[in-house]
Amino acid sequence: MSLSIGEVARRSGLTHDTLRYYERIGLVPPADRDSAGRRSYTEQTLDQLHVVTALRSVGFSIAEVQRVLGVKDGTTTARARVGAMREAIADLEASLNDKQLAIDTARAQLASWRGELDAGEPWPDVPLDAFEGSA
Repeated sequence: MSLSIGEVARRSGLTHDTLRYYERIGLVPPADRDSAGRRSYTEQTLDQLHVVTALRSVGFSIAEVQRVLGVKDGTTTARARVGAMREAIADLEASLNDKQLAIDTARAQLASWRGELDAGEPWPDVPLDAFEGSA
């Protein structure tokens, strides 16, 4: 089934300009063109765009997405993509651990300041409970 750029944009949540850019840098294969020069995409391209969008949504840069998909070095084997994805996931997990440590540190500081308030300092207008949550 052939999909227009508008249909792909609607289904992927990306703009026409973003689709053209991703095509230009190789994140998706070049679209076929009809006799009037209009782009025609496949369902497989839409599937690949969902992968690209998912990676971007968790913080992958364009360069990282290109590396995972084998765009920069021409690697297209499943084994190479699996290896690159594993490395990328490990990087994300390390980043997540760093962020969790920062959250834990901030919560400890909040508890310390709350202890000072409990010791006699006046309470602020905004309840501190609004900032205390579980990770």
